[in-house]
Amino acid sequence: MLVNSKQQQLDSGQIIGLFLKNNKQPYPPEVMMPAILKELSEPGVKVKQFGNTLFEVHPGKDGNGFFKAFNSDIGANFVENSKLFSVWAKRVLGLKVLVTEFTDPSLERLFKLISMNPPMPGMGYQMFRAKDGRTRIALNLGA
Repeated sequence: MLVNSKQQQLDSGQIIGLFLKNNKQPYPPEVMMPAILKELSEPGVKVKQFGNTLFEVHPGKDGNGFFKAFNSDIGANFVENSKLFSVWAKRVLGLKVLVTEFTDPSLERLFKLISMNPPMPGMGYQMFRAKDGRTRIALNLGA
């Protein structure tokens, strides 16, 4: 179940809970939830919510960072939330490149949709597929 953020705004705990129910995880939600909450509170981690999507960023050196998205919003909103996140990561955090990794091939479409109408000039991405089924995206946040 996804919740349209234009109709109902969820808090971060609700977003993570729904994300865990909606997406296959290696461990049950009662194990994953405390691990995720601990990860979100690690020093240096930045967390930002847009709509019903919670973004976790681990800023690194030289404008690079790693991010995860916990989405419980409908598809169209997820695209818009991700665009807002990209602008925030660039303008507020000063990041140039963000990397993420996932196993759900449907997420590749998200990056394709954003690249068709990017929120910032020069924004683009490179996709790398591993033999084990993981996909890694390097998202260039543009000029």
